[in-house]
Amino acid sequence: MNPVSLKTQFSYDQAALLPFKSEQSQGEAELRAKELLSQMSAEERFNLVCGGGFTIRACERLQIPEIIMYDGGQGVNLRPWCDNGVLEKTVSFPCTQQLAATWNRRLTGQYAKAIAEECRAGGIHVLLAPGVNIYRSSQCGRNWEYMGEDPYLTAELTRIYVTAVQNEGVMATLKHFACNNVEFSRKHSDSRIGERALNEIYLPAFKAGIEAGVLSVMTGYNLLNGEYCGQSYYVIQKLLREQLGFEHLVMTDWNSVTDGNKIASSGQDLEMPSGAKLTEAKGQLLGSEAIDRMALRVLRTCIMMGFHDRPQIVPELVERLSEHEEVAYQTALEGIVLLRNEASILPLAENSEETILVTGNYASRTPLAGWGSGRIEGYNPESFVDAFARKAGDHTVQYRLHPNEGEVSSANAVIVCVGYEHEGEGKDRPFELPKPVEAQIQQLVALNRRVIVVICTGGAVRMDWHDQTAAIFQAGFCGQRGPAALADLIWGTVSPSGKLPYSIERHFADSPDPDYVPKGLNVSDQRNNLQLPGLDKPEHFTGEWPHQIHYKEGVFVGYRWYAQQQIQPRYCFGHGLSYSQFEYRDLRVQPINASTWEVTVDVCNVGSMDAAEVVQLYLEPVEALAEQPARQLKGFDKVAVAVGDTQQARIYIELDDFKSFDSSAGGAVLPTDAWHLCVGSSLQDIRLRKVHAW
Repeated sequence: MNPVSLKTQFSYDQAALLPFKSEQSQGEAELRAKELLSQMSAEERFNLVCGGGFTIRACERLQIPEIIMYDGGQGVNLRPWCDNGVLEKTVSFPCTQQLAATWNRRLTGQYAKAIAEECRAGGIHVLLAPGVNIYRSSQCGRNWEYMGEDPYLTAELTRIYVTAVQNEGVMATLKHFACNNVEFSRKHSDSRIGERALNEIYLPAFKAGIEAGVLSVMTGYNLLNGEYCGQSYYVIQKLLREQLGFEHLVMTDWNSVTDGNKIASSGQDLEMPSGAKLTEAKGQLLGSEAIDRMALRVLRTCIMMGFHDRPQIVPELVERLSEHEEVAYQTALEGIVLLRNEASILPLAENSEETILVTGNYASRTPLAGWGSGRIEGYNPESFVDAFARKAGDHTVQYRLHPNEGEVSSANAVIVCVGYEHEGEGKDRPFELPKPVEAQIQQLVALNRRVIVVICTGGAVRMDWHDQTAAIFQAGFCGQRGPAALADLIWGTVSPSGKLPYSIERHFADSPDPDYVPKGLNVSDQRNNLQLPGLDKPEHFTGEWPHQIHYKEGVFVGYRWYAQQQIQPRYCFGHGLSYSQFEYRDLRVQPINASTWEVTVDVCNVGSMDAAEVVQLYLEPVEALAEQPARQLKGFDKVAVAVGDTQQARIYIELDDFKSFDSSAGGAVLPTDAWHLCVGSSLQDIRLRKVHAW
């Protein structure tokens, strides 16, 4: 594991976690792995690096156990073929993107720990999470599995997530390495990107996970600069192993590679799900040094996690599912973002006799989860309409999927819960909501001025009806306890505290790469498993093949892009409303050592409700630089403040936070000596600033 900086140690303290320490040192595990390898036949070594569906294959002769893997986009995705009779249900947590919207380090640790405990209860060795790819395009079908557009926020939460999972004896897996930022034609998508953007935007979260001691990385389906990630020597050996310092298990994504010889020579260790391409080249690879090297790393990594020395199943952890549900509730409570609250329509009066009409294609839907391998069904499902009726009473809440004009116009408030029929792995989705959904919202706002829109998507959507609404929530895929959390927010049991981990543009044409889908094709019309990688170009594709996606915006992704282009998004990064008000006072900067500083600010609750505030710190060059983003997030702290009280937010910055990557210099450099430290409630709501210079 790489050395942990002082700033990182403070982050661990805030999350109430200790850095992960493997059960055996790498050196000890290496010796044991070499001894086992010496006793294995060439066939047994080969089998070890060819996946067994969702397992690493056992070698019963040498008592090498089968290693079980499960997906985890918002919990543990139960696989019926791995049923051991103990873990019969798992919690559907809010998705990882909504976890990021909490901006809460401590809660991130609790969330990841709860998921890992469910893995241990079911004897699951490897959790195929977290996903740490950057939200580059709002249309990406898997955005909900990631942590937003900012590399700093993603890296901070990744570090904590990995630590919490592996401290419970479960191997975490960073995915998908690297630049797997769209689902459209993902097996034929070539991400063309420069060195600076790669290092400043797309690698920091992987680096943070590696520094936290992660033992597994999964490569992406996509190509990176012309080579499939899962078999690229540059991607795996040069970037991941040599540059980022990762020494442990690397696996392919499922059916994502084309050439067995390239796999074996790339630094890859495990072809999932069955080693099909390695098997095609078996005549050349069986007994080779390349296969031995792959097998050795598989063995060593599993020994380091203790998988060879203890049973993985801990059945008594099943009893903690109710506690995990509470973690899921708290994550939804803090991760649902209140975007708009005109004339303070919210919170609604809890004991009112007023009629609340509930409608929309997501109003009665369960589970509230995305689609694909990370989808978690959960248990004890509750819909929005059921949660609202339980909160406010059946006599108050009236549900109609297709209400008539009289029901809409006579309601004291209308709550419409909306989303896509399918949003998830395998395809991207349009920026616009489905036409029937758009039409219904337009009809509702034309008939009633008190419409509350609840958006259940993995990112930004078009909101042509925005200005006619009374309130808007970004509820995401909030899991089995999300409806209860939203009810408590709407009726004011708790004040909202979620903040957007991405920008919401007004028009998709405003975004960095609005034309990434070739002309003549629909963003959602290509199911990627219809064509396997390496096959000839499909007839309906025009232009270069594989399909190249050019990251022309460089480091100007998300809020960096909108600032550079002077485009005002509908909602900026870090935005989120509260039912209370906060004043920021007394910004102070104190050196900890020659390269680390503590930034503190007093946060005063001057409103009428106890609430939590996310204090955000952005760095801004004193003199604008053409190649530098106008502002970048480099710190945050979430503080709970009672009415009339004051709490101190603490944020730590270090010299590396001020640097940017310079290809000509071969690394990070300081572009300027003078910066503004900007502290506020969002990217665009800066309350205090101070010059920091060397």
